[in-house]
Amino acid sequence: MNNKKHIFFNTLMTVVCFLFIVTMSVTLILYLKPLYYIMIRILKVPELTGYSYEVCKTNYDILIDYNMVWGAKSLEFKDFVMSITGRIHFQEVKRIFVFIQITSWVTMALTIIGYIASFKLKAWEWLKSTIILTFVVGGAVGAALAIDWDWAFVFMHSLLFDNDYWLFDPTTDPIINILPDSVFLAAAVGILVFLALGLIICGVLYKKHHKKGKKF
Repeated sequence: MNNKKHIFFNTLMTVVCFLFIVTMSVTLILYLKPLYYIMIRILKVPELTGYSYEVCKTNYDILIDYNMVWGAKSLEFKDFVMSITGRIHFQEVKRIFVFIQITSWVTMALTIIGYIASFKLKAWEWLKSTIILTFVVGGAVGAALAIDWDWAFVFMHSLLFDNDYWLFDPTTDPIINILPDSVFLAAAVGILVFLALGLIICGVLYKKHHKKGKKF
């Protein structure tokens, strides 16, 4: 295989696989509703807020379902009112999550195609470079969370949104009462766990195919 083509293929696959691991990690956490069910019991959200477990669960499910690609076009909570700015924020969040979900599916397909093509091209270095890139980015995010979660939380929102509508007033957007910061922290940790799983899978595949490649 031409060296330039080899470099191009490995670079392209590194970017594609990295995006797949990151966006799929976020997508899986979004779909993993039981994580919230467990967290609200651990954090004793019903006792602290006065809302029953069922109220918390039902309205959280409505919020998550709304953020699905196939979700409803408008968000209506069963038990909570919502301000205009709150509604705008949730619309912005939905656009982000829909983009992430679609990206995860597209990059998954491209990664599978690239993986199959790698057998013919005998090009597996993209697995190694994906491991390095994901480790560096995931490590940096993990370090930020560990050092100062509050700063990381605010910084993330400042990057994703050009307004402060995410600063909810519990009186006008009571949904925030059942979404304490610890829930978002648990989600962030969950994403890092899935990133680590992606690293392990890439590592196993690279070790397997790299060894085979040496025989040629």
